[in-house]
Amino acid sequence: MVRRTGTVLAVVAAGLVFGAAPAAAHGGAAVTIHSDGRGSVWITAQWQDGHPINEPTPVTLTATPAGGSAAPVGPATLRQTGDERGTQTYTGTLDPGSWRVSIDLGAPVDGHCQALVPVAADAASPAPVEVACLVPATATSAPAAAAPGGGSLTPLWITAGVLAAAGAGFLVYRRLYRRRRGVEDPPRPGR
Repeated sequence: MVRRTGTVLAVVAAGLVFGAAPAAAHGGAAVTIHSDGRGSVWITAQWQDGHPINEPTPVTLTATPAGGSAAPVGPATLRQTGDERGTQTYTGTLDPGSWRVSIDLGAPVDGHCQALVPVAADAASPAPVEVACLVPATATSAPAAAAPGGGSLTPLWITAGVLAAAGAGFLVYRRLYRRRRGVEDPPRPGR
């Protein structure tokens, strides 16, 4: 019985250590800058494993005119929609012309993406744009899937301590219970 209890405790501890998904399991990110060609700009962001980035991620847009005399835009914070594509939108619109759009993503992604975005004048045909960027996994990508402890091992050690105390308590209780009933523990080999 002691061997079985020890085995169960070892399996539970191994599950806690190795079974939890590592924080950087998503890998890097795939970020796409989109424009409808009429001045609307938005991004879609997914982890490289295909899951949308719906964690609170600060995203900033800066747009500078590639030509012409328009004033730069931003930095402006994008609004997260929480959809299945990880969409974040710019609430304003860019004026007609050609724009260099830069997107800076904060933690947990910590990345940068740029695109040349043409915006058609009222009478012209719009040219929609989609520019994809790959953002490699970084050390700050790790907290993306981390537990509320921020990647600390404290919850693991607390759980292991509770399991060890429960196992020891069970063994003491079992021994005391068997002695009260007059049942001897089976002899151990080699003693």
